[in-house]
Amino acid sequence: MSEGTEEADIRRVRASRITLLCRGATAANRLARFSADEPLLPKEAGKAGRFARRLPAYAAVLHAPEIAARETAALFSARAVPCEALRDIDHGQWRGRSLEDIAGEDPSGLRHWMADPAAAPHGGESIEEARARCAAWLEEQHGAGGHRLAVTHALILKIVLAHVLGAPLSAVWRADVEPLGMLTLTSDGRRWALRFFGSPAGPEGDS
Repeated sequence: MSEGTEEADIRRVRASRITLLCRGATAANRLARFSADEPLLPKEAGKAGRFARRLPAYAAVLHAPEIAARETAALFSARAVPCEALRDIDHGQWRGRSLEDIAGEDPSGLRHWMADPAAAPHGGESIEEARARCAAWLEEQHGAGGHRLAVTHALILKIVLAHVLGAPLSAVWRADVEPLGMLTLTSDGRRWALRFFGSPAGPEGDS
């Protein structure tokens, strides 16, 4: 057996699980704004902390570099590690602005962005570009073993869901993700499969 074949066999037998968790709510959530790098709302840390205590310990906790993701991850582990691949989409000129404002000032740009995953009328990152980096990150996680938590953002979570299911990226507009919503994936070393998608009140709490 060649060295490459042996390594591939090892990866296949090391079953892995990843739970992607949407970070807690921020002011952008409450005000229907495109996300900016801002902290959790005052009461959100307590909510997330109570949720964290209901869950089992994870083999590792990763988080997007933004403040709210870091604050959420810290409630699950004091040794949470930042992961650039989990970062939120860069919304360019729309960052921190309300959907209502954008719809009023650049309605064609907003429609184009929602209709074409490769579009970036705001001058930032397209949804397709975000999918590519998330897909590359997922491929690197095969065979790691154990159950890891990755704290990220709602749109990233929906992009990963569409990618794993082989759905068109337009599907992101047909899924709602609340703060602290969860997506759990399992890997046999070759492919990722959906195990759970839903709210904190779902079955993930006792898995």
